[in-house]
Amino acid sequence: MKEIIDSKVALIDKDGIIHTMGDFNEAGSHAAYFIDYINKNYPGLNTNHLSIGSPRDRFGYIMGKFGNIIYFNDVDSCMIYFPDELTDRQLDVMNNLNLDDQRVSLFYDLQDLGEFVISKQIGLDECNNISQVMNQYLGNGNLKQR
Repeated sequence: MKEIIDSKVALIDKDGIIHTMGDFNEAGSHAAYFIDYINKNYPGLNTNHLSIGSPRDRFGYIMGKFGNIIYFNDVDSCMIYFPDELTDRQLDVMNNLNLDDQRVSLFYDLQDLGEFVISKQIGLDECNNISQVMNQYLGNGNLKQR
């Protein structure tokens, strides 16, 4: 199985299974992979409002409503979007994730305000690794588990 850090995007489902898509060094859009994933795995979900130009937080919000964590790889940094609640298996994956020296920005508590999605963030303007971001997230009492 391909490592998450070697993929363009990844999804961690409720069971803690990592679904990797694309290669990290591809020039293509991150969004195209999630649109394909949604169309294949959630055929009843209308994706007409999603496009390659859609903001990442829109995908984070949509996939989070299904309980999924999503990961966008930008080679030396990444953006991770959490659902409202994490399962024990997702938490285990996140606490053992190897992202080498990638800077990590974590987005959580996403809210859809119609034209845009807002969220809380950790690590956006700092040089945080996955361990630091997870410690801060858990230390802030954010953990809601299913």
